Amino acid sequence: MSEIHPLVDEGLGNSSYLVDLGDGRALVVDPVRDPSAYLELAERRRLRVTHSVETHLHADFVSGSRELAARGARVVAARAAGLRYPYQGVDDEEELDLGGLRLRAVAAPGHTPEQLAWLLLDGGEPLALGPPGSSLAPASG
Repeated sequence: MSEIHPLVDEGLGNSSYLVDLGDGRALVVDPVRDPSAYLELAERRRLRVTHSVETHLHADFVSGSRELAARGARVVAARAAGLRYPYQGVDDEEELDLGGLRLRAVAAPGHTPEQLAWLLLDGGEPLALGPPGSSLAPASG
């Protein structure tokens, strides 16, 4: 069963998320520079962080994706972001196979031109939608 754990940094005004993929793996959405909170939560839940997913380039804080990548996570971000370190670039409507779950990129330009929202799917059923600037929330309702 997939679970979403929000981690809020009030000082940065940033919400990030650890998503339990239900099979011992987890992904992190918009990590802050110091990945220790994600890694500690993953360890407590007996999870391994395998992906670090970005919604957009962050001008207001330094992303922790590089730090998570150094620990084995694959970084996923908009192809248009043009990151200067290894990452999997995706475009609007591309999906990432997460072994039973899928993560679909949804173009959401506004805050930045390359901004993406992320739709987490189980089969064809939406589980959660992470619109930029708001909470990763259940997709229904």
